[in-house]
Amino acid sequence: MSWRGSGSSFRPRSSGGSRSSGNGGSTFSGGSAGGPPLIVMMGLAFGVGFIMLLVMIVSNVGQGGAIASAPRPTATPRPTATPRPTSAPAATQPTTAPAAQATNAPGGTNVVNETPAQTVEIRPDPNALAFAQTSLSLSANTVVKLDFINQNNLGVQHNWVLVNGGDDVAAAVNNAAQNNADALFVPPPDTPNALAWTAMLNAGQTGSVTFRTPPPGTYLYICTFPGHYLAGMKGTLTVTQ
Repeated sequence: MSWRGSGSSFRPRSSGGSRSSGNGGSTFSGGSAGGPPLIVMMGLAFGVGFIMLLVMIVSNVGQGGAIASAPRPTATPRPTATPRPTSAPAATQPTTAPAAQATNAPGGTNVVNETPAQTVEIRPDPNALAFAQTSLSLSANTVVKLDFINQNNLGVQHNWVLVNGGDDVAAAVNNAAQNNADALFVPPPDTPNALAWTAMLNAGQTGSVTFRTPPPGTYLYICTFPGHYLAGMKGTLTVTQ
């Protein structure tokens, strides 16, 4: 037979209530207040964290790209070493050696260190081995300064030598000068009958000698550069009272 209660349907009584419908609710069904399920909240949190991670990665990549694309600073150029100054060009060397220059100087037995009473000039022929003035006249016992101007177109050396005598004496003086190559063929200081001479001069140079004229008479002057006297480079000095 059927059994019925007196007033309502029979419902079993549970002393602790069902765990699925308790006050705290189910782990996957939400709390008693009807909030979203916990799994949804965990998913949202995970999604937000993932999005933030992506943003950070993109941000870092962007910064790295900017750094990579930025032009690298060029290296500061090293200063070049200061060039060492080149040595100054050597001064024009003399055409004669120092030893020769010391002896290639005016000389002669009649040379004096006095104020000249007279100055004369003599030159070579510009185009020949000869003197332009082949004769000269001076007074006796006079201090004379003779300027020998070696202007010639041949580019050769010349000097002026006054000898005490004629051609025989001049030949001896010339031979003594030829043997004095170290002094560029001027007579040695002790050469007999060599009264006065200038230094051996390059073309374009001028040399002087101051001497006292000898007694009245006729004297020769010659050039003692090798071959010049033999070629006829001589002249006559006439000394008068």
